[in-house]
Amino acid sequence: MGYRPFVYRLARRFEIGGYVLNDARGVTVEAQGSAAQLKRFSRALDSERPPLALIDQVLVEELPSVAGAESGAPLFQICENKDPASEERASDSARAGVTVDSAVCGACLKELVDRGDRRHGYGLINCTDCGPRYTIIDEVPYDRPHTTMRGFELCASCGEEYTDPSDRRYHAQPIACHDCGPRVGLVDAQGVPLTGDPIEVCAALLASGKIVAIKGLGGFHLAVRADDERAVSRLRQSKQRDGKPFALMCQSIRVVRGFVKLGRKAQALMRSGAAPIVLAERRCGAVVVASVAPDSHRLGVMLPYTPIHHLLFAGLGPGIDALVMTSANPSGEPLTIDNDEALSRLSGLCDAILWHDRPIRRRVDDSVYLDMGGADPLPLRRARGFVPGALGLAVGGDVPGLCVGGELKNTVALVRDGGAVLSQHLGDLSYTPVFEHFGETIGDMMGLFDVRPAWIAHDLHPRYLGTVYAKSLAKKLDVPLIGVQHHHAHAASVMAEHGEAGPVLAVVCDGVGYGSDGTSWGGELLLADLTSFKRLAHLRPISLAGGDAAAQDTRRCGLALLYQVYGDDFAEHPAAVALVKDPDERRMLAGMLVGEVNCVSSSAAGRYFDGVAALLGLSTGNAYEAQAAMRVETAAYRCETPVSRGPLFHVVSGEPGVIDLSPLIGAVVAGRSGGVSVEALAALFHDQLAWALADSVLGASRRLGVTTAVLSGGVFCNQRLMECLVGRLSEVGLRVLVHGIVPGNDGGLAFGQAAVAAARLKAGLNRKVGV
Repeated sequence: MGYRPFVYRLARRFEIGGYVLNDARGVTVEAQGSAAQLKRFSRALDSERPPLALIDQVLVEELPSVAGAESGAPLFQICENKDPASEERASDSARAGVTVDSAVCGACLKELVDRGDRRHGYGLINCTDCGPRYTIIDEVPYDRPHTTMRGFELCASCGEEYTDPSDRRYHAQPIACHDCGPRVGLVDAQGVPLTGDPIEVCAALLASGKIVAIKGLGGFHLAVRADDERAVSRLRQSKQRDGKPFALMCQSIRVVRGFVKLGRKAQALMRSGAAPIVLAERRCGAVVVASVAPDSHRLGVMLPYTPIHHLLFAGLGPGIDALVMTSANPSGEPLTIDNDEALSRLSGLCDAILWHDRPIRRRVDDSVYLDMGGADPLPLRRARGFVPGALGLAVGGDVPGLCVGGELKNTVALVRDGGAVLSQHLGDLSYTPVFEHFGETIGDMMGLFDVRPAWIAHDLHPRYLGTVYAKSLAKKLDVPLIGVQHHHAHAASVMAEHGEAGPVLAVVCDGVGYGSDGTSWGGELLLADLTSFKRLAHLRPISLAGGDAAAQDTRRCGLALLYQVYGDDFAEHPAAVALVKDPDERRMLAGMLVGEVNCVSSSAAGRYFDGVAALLGLSTGNAYEAQAAMRVETAAYRCETPVSRGPLFHVVSGEPGVIDLSPLIGAVVAGRSGGVSVEALAALFHDQLAWALADSVLGASRRLGVTTAVLSGGVFCNQRLMECLVGRLSEVGLRVLVHGIVPGNDGGLAFGQAAVAAARLKAGLNRKVGV
């Protein structure tokens, strides 16, 4: 139910007098009754709150009793967004939260399939417990004239429901029906309407192997039946998406369990109103065509979350219970949300478009989580169903600000009222359309939440587009900049999730991050609190020929590891010859390494994974981010007989210390030539890396007396590495904190920047801190 009618019902049940209103600052309830009545009423406000109601803060003020309030039947009113006791609130800035979009609820689904219900078969059915919120709101307070539904005048029946406090659709702003609401339609790729019932014709097209663009809550998907290799391959070619796994939308949780092994917590998450994609271990014998998720031991699965999805599966019938669902946009570009935009951008990618005429206000992709078995699922992408939910900050946050995040998997954040609002996933800023969307999103959020930043936080990398944007905007607004080191932001993001101010021992592993010394970091052990950090240790840096080119050409990472192990003569080693068969190219790359020509030093764990993938023959390049690392993880998952070895690393003391994996790399090379399976060597690499990191953390813990460790960075999206390291640290009594709310990859950087900047401002600091 909506919160005001919910409060109204409780007041009637407990015979409470007063009123409830909702305005730009939040919800105000004035309740009159006996002490016992008010106590029961107060408890029920929290324990029985509606599914979409999130209570960030409760402020209680005792008021004098109103004469006659306890005589006769008490009167309780729902006020129309205006406080009868105070006119001054009308001028207050927007402080109310904005509700997230939610999957269609069970009550609406019953009506959807009930032939006697007036909304039977209506593809945009919703109520106060479900449907669009963030994707349709223009401004707060959340009222119909402030949404994209303003152009749809209610019919008499919907009007009665909308104004009846006892009705499930009381003040459900997207309320609609066949008679007065948005319409669902089906057109071909050129925009020509197709005859027949849109849902039935669309289902027939999908059943025949056609690609259909389908409009959802936050944008369009491209859909195709998941059991048709030819159709899925065609979709992959159309999107120019080589190798990157597609997600499956499954008709029911029973179908999901047929494809993957799903933990109890992950299953509950899938069935929640957020309804994210969950990556889970695929079952042996699960029949999935090869083009869905090549080379991966996991499948991404989700459940239908809009009425249109449910109607489509009903139309497809029992023979087709899974569809590939992928974002409908050319590779590297933002989601498509507008119907005209769909025709111009998607006509070459699909055969038909199933759309509706309810406008989408902002692009919001599907959220993605990783099933961690018995542990809480790990967030990989925070978007639909979770944004723009407010996040608490451990320290500070009273001074409003903006955080622009990183370059990849970008999100941005606003700080206000002691918390942060993190945007939906935006993407890679190096793509011009994404960078434009980034700027639009900042303007949109500043307007929606009425925040004028008094400071702007950014990554230290001078060439990141977000950093350039931050400097330009700060000059325009005449506000100070707060630079936050990349890996400190990672550490702070998980600290803030847990309300932890530090100090902690932070293990941060990723593919790249600009270090305080101007070099590339990414395999770090930090002593950190929210205001500062010290670099205690790091992976031994490797030299990458061509710098960033090595992130795509993983052979260069493999050569870098060989150079580290075998020295100047490494180019003639059989492993190097196997990596780069062309002798001229090999000599050129070797010359660059030995002569330190156009090489970048990097301590990034991600580049180690890339190099090992190349040495094991699993990958010679990354067609998409972390492809090689995912193949190493999949190979390790398939290991049946692990190799048992002592420590294959050295931890060299110093300021900072160096974690040297040269013995491990040498063992991988020797094992490869000696006939040890690729799977066993991949498992060995994971286990030894976790051991080396744990050894460094434990040593620092003993020296410094710090007993809390935090793990962050994109490399810890690797389940085996995460579980192995958490296990080693936990078994000796350390408290280990990991992500559960924001992604550990760069999608959480803006939140980490918010945590650091807020803490520094609280402490009177406004400068780059870190050594």
